[in-house]
Amino acid sequence: MREQLNITMLCAVLALSGVCLGGCGMQGGIVGEPSDAAASQVPPMAEDAEDGNGARAGEAQTAAPFNLDGVIERTVLLDDDALTIVAEKLEYRNDMAYLTLSLTNNTEGELDVMTSTLGYSANYVNGCMMTEGHLSAQIPGGETMEEEVGYSLWELQLYGMKGIGTLGLGVRAVNDEFEEVFKGIVEVTTSLYGEDLIDSGTFAGFVDSPAFAQRLGYDVEAASSIDHSLGVAGLDALSAFLLTNQEGERAVMVELMNNTNDTLIVHVSDVSIDGALAYEGPWTVDTVAPGKRFVIDDLLLSSMVEEKADQFDLSEVGDVSMAISVTDANRNTILDSTELTISF
Repeated sequence: MREQLNITMLCAVLALSGVCLGGCGMQGGIVGEPSDAAASQVPPMAEDAEDGNGARAGEAQTAAPFNLDGVIERTVLLDDDALTIVAEKLEYRNDMAYLTLSLTNNTEGELDVMTSTLGYSANYVNGCMMTEGHLSAQIPGGETMEEEVGYSLWELQLYGMKGIGTLGLGVRAVNDEFEEVFKGIVEVTTSLYGEDLIDSGTFAGFVDSPAFAQRLGYDVEAASSIDHSLGVAGLDALSAFLLTNQEGERAVMVELMNNTNDTLIVHVSDVSIDGALAYEGPWTVDTVAPGKRFVIDDLLLSSMVEEKADQFDLSEVGDVSMAISVTDANRNTILDSTELTISF
């Protein structure tokens, strides 16, 4: 079984058989940033390209820049007997957004403060759940530490963000006796909060900007239909895409929406490709805050069938199905296993 872990997840998710769909960079670097190889194959951007008559190419060929105007005021996010969290500032450097937090341990013993972990992954940016914003800090009793959490602007754009209006952190803190002293979501808004144009409303930023898709090096095919019965649990399927890298390896990303007022935990298992079982058993578990959308972003078809490639032809993918079950925050069943099928 696989769960979301930290801010490097995009590369882990899209690294089909060791090669990133998005050019995450085999030598490291910014998550979601195009590799040199991918960038070298990108057509000229609008400011450089000319048409056959010597005219400049249209602006549609240029991916819109990320809006860097979102800043915060110093904000107390949490202040209780165990832990105080203050959002100090939000800065943009090297295609990353960095949120500076001060963490004060109000107890006598050490506290471990974490976000985006296997046990509790409930971070979001604007209206979308994200693994961005990973934090792990050990704070001695009575002391204050300052930590930065990072957000790749490339990954935010991939998930449909055009600027940062809200940052939510699912925080879990345990003491030196491994007792949980806090578990919940804290939130800070920026100066862009409420702006209409900071979120495209879909996870795939490249849907709105073909130039962005080209720069990342994806071949993207939108689903023709998504068949499911998740509505009884308050979930809706917004979109799905089949992604292919330059080596022909393939992955599927599916965007769902939690339309309830409760936190939901979505379990994915038993993935089939064109009616044949590609992976049996649990695959992912996602925590979804009320009213937020999220992306099942690690359906790595090429990896699933790697040991039985002779049984699958991924050059022509017609349908991808998976079993989905839903529980509440305390793991009580809300929806028994039901099938979701995506057709391309």
